[in-house]
Amino acid sequence: MKKLLTLLLFSGVQAFAQQVYLPHEVEKQAEPAGGLTVLNQFISSNLQIPFESSVKGVNGRVYLKGVVQPDGSMTNIEVTRGIDTLCNSAAVRVLGMYRAWKPAMLGGQKVRQNVFFPVTFKAEARPGYDASRLAFVDYFNEVFVPVDSAQATYRRTTPVDSLGFISGDVAYEESKRKKWKKLGEAKFARTQIRYKSNYVNPGRDSIAAYRISARDYNEGSHASEAIFNQEGQILSYTEYGVDGKAALIKDYDLNGMVRRQQLLSDSLVTDVYWDVNGQIRAHRDFPVNKMGVKEEPLLMNAWGPDGVQYAKNGEGYWMAVGETPDGKWLFEQGKITQGIKDAKWVGKLADSTQYYEEVYDLGQFKSGVSWVSGTKMTYEKPQVQPEFKGGMKEFYKFLASNIRYPPNAAKSGVTGRVMLSFVVCEDGSMCDYKVENRIGHGIDEEALRVVKLMNGKWEPGVLRGQKVRVKYNLPVNFQMETTRIVQYR
Repeated sequence: MKKLLTLLLFSGVQAFAQQVYLPHEVEKQAEPAGGLTVLNQFISSNLQIPFESSVKGVNGRVYLKGVVQPDGSMTNIEVTRGIDTLCNSAAVRVLGMYRAWKPAMLGGQKVRQNVFFPVTFKAEARPGYDASRLAFVDYFNEVFVPVDSAQATYRRTTPVDSLGFISGDVAYEESKRKKWKKLGEAKFARTQIRYKSNYVNPGRDSIAAYRISARDYNEGSHASEAIFNQEGQILSYTEYGVDGKAALIKDYDLNGMVRRQQLLSDSLVTDVYWDVNGQIRAHRDFPVNKMGVKEEPLLMNAWGPDGVQYAKNGEGYWMAVGETPDGKWLFEQGKITQGIKDAKWVGKLADSTQYYEEVYDLGQFKSGVSWVSGTKMTYEKPQVQPEFKGGMKEFYKFLASNIRYPPNAAKSGVTGRVMLSFVVCEDGSMCDYKVENRIGHGIDEEALRVVKLMNGKWEPGVLRGQKVRVKYNLPVNFQMETTRIVQYR
């Protein structure tokens, strides 16, 4: 009898756990960890509006029904009212990736619950898409501001594939006597690269990947770029504006989830990070000054794995996951005040090994000790920037003696600022040169030529006692009487 009673009780518990409840039948309803706002932000960052729908324009909702499980995932997702087959599938996919639900509670136990959720699709129609040519055809006036075809001085043709990714050379034409004459092009390339990311291959070596792009001879980007692994899974995506500047960067894991997103503008760069289950973890803002310099980050918002917010609007306790220079996970925590570090900060590796300990006073660094290579090391500065050998005086002297104003630019009275970027490697060498915005008339080429001459003339940057790679941005101002160069990281 005792055995039978135990079996009946066990069966009752199993039935209780397997039953799917409606929202009004539970004591505490299932909800997104961190709240509805962070779930909507996750969907906004991860929703892939089908290319066919986006070029035609779409404004509607797909209504979904699913079961939130005790482990925080959602299963049995189905469409109760949709838009079309493509949008319906995209909605099911994005909601299925989010596994950070707080499950429903009944009788002190986690139970399964039906949840009804709408996913909004909104995209303006893009009349510039020519389906017969599988390309976007965009028109611009003499200062390269978008206009309709009747007022255009320039025309740009951007070939794309069925998913909207660049697929061929970007061609530029100029209107001459009511005819379009070829002006130039940015060559399409599928480049084999090595790609390293903790979201793809945590703590391990880089993997084989390829990048699709359309760049000019100065490595300036003329179309959005993407990086894929050898199986064709997207790893990273960068969207560029008409001015050639990056406006949006997304880094993905192998499940196709966005794990890091950057929004870039002339005045602010915003970083947002997510955990593997879709739970938001951190939000940082990098102010950008009038010279285009990205300043020290403001630590704005941070959440724990359970969705509890520990830092809000720059106040509270910061808990976030980053990376060490050699690609290991780094878990950092400490107090923030007005968005800056305050009091004691600690960094640990995934196995709880102590990595660093630092003390701040309202952002002012006081002391630090690290165990970067297993050896205890104290340091007076957490980070030392790369430096041109001989200091800034030699840096400016080198540029002044090597840079030449291009004759064509001088003759045409062309002035402006070229923005270059490059990486100073651990051994002081330089790599990954790129023209971030273009002026033309030979100015871009001259700025890039002179920067490349600096290879081997740098002392590397140091982070907590370890030599590291550091990306530099370098604006070069070309004026008719003087050429002014400003350096910054």
